[in-house]
Amino acid sequence: MGPLIFTGYEDGLICEWAIETGGLNFPMLGHSNRVNHLLAADAHDYLYSSSNDCTVRQWDVMTGQCVNIFKFADPVSVSRLQPNNELLFTASWDKVVRVVDLEKNLIQKAFIASKETIKEMLVTDDMIIVAGCDPIIRGYNFEDGKVRNFTGH
Repeated sequence: MGPLIFTGYEDGLICEWAIETGGLNFPMLGHSNRVNHLLAADAHDYLYSSSNDCTVRQWDVMTGQCVNIFKFADPVSVSRLQPNNELLFTASWDKVVRVVDLEKNLIQKAFIASKETIKEMLVTDDMIIVAGCDPIIRGYNFEDGKVRNFTGH
């Protein structure tokens, strides 16, 4: 299968498109509300979708089938994978970042990471950076737990 494009919609539909032909490979059905974020895993043939239906879904991009559902109490704004693809970080409207161990399918850690809804995250080998409605961007160091604030002043 060649390069792919994924699109997510207000009604929860996700479509997989073939770049080479411009054709629709298949719809990916499962979400019941707006898709907020799509994340393709580099090392695996998976797509992760975050939605207002309070779930993150893991999709097999070869078949279009949902292979795993992570349920939360609030809509999920964004998800990111740790560079080694073992941990999934999710940010919800409740201002909490959750760290999901993908091998065990368990939430490993959860912490309040912002004073307002988180809209974006960046995950590196040693840090997670969160940004959103709060005017302060925060960086959390994995090793020592220290927080660095980026205020722009």
